[in-house]
Amino acid sequence: MSNATDHRWLMQYNIVNLVNQCRRLIRAEFDANLSLTDPELRHKLAHYAGRTRSQGMQRLYGEIRLALIELEGPDELITPEEALPVRFYRGQPVDIAEHRKKRPEQEGKSKSGKPLMYRGRVVAQ
Repeated sequence: MSNATDHRWLMQYNIVNLVNQCRRLIRAEFDANLSLTDPELRHKLAHYAGRTRSQGMQRLYGEIRLALIELEGPDELITPEEALPVRFYRGQPVDIAEHRKKRPEQEGKSKSGKPLMYRGRVVAQ
């Protein structure tokens, strides 16, 4: 992408109408003002749509995404593994995918087989 920002998607009346509705909801919920001329508008809309508790905002953002797919074609696919940020605990990376793939019968067991204690109580055996 070049230095010039691509705002062709904002030339569609239906998309601008949806974006303005989203801007109003974002202003009400997060007290953040988004500008139509902001080069990062699409990313900010996605950010706030992901953080909102409002189903109306999520529905509006979904309609914007559908309109953009019709206008520009399908988005780049992001696999769930790529979408997950690398998390660190005490300076060591934590493998989130490994914890999500645990089988239910292994959830309560510790790796060493010893019972886990927390505040004087046995948590897992």
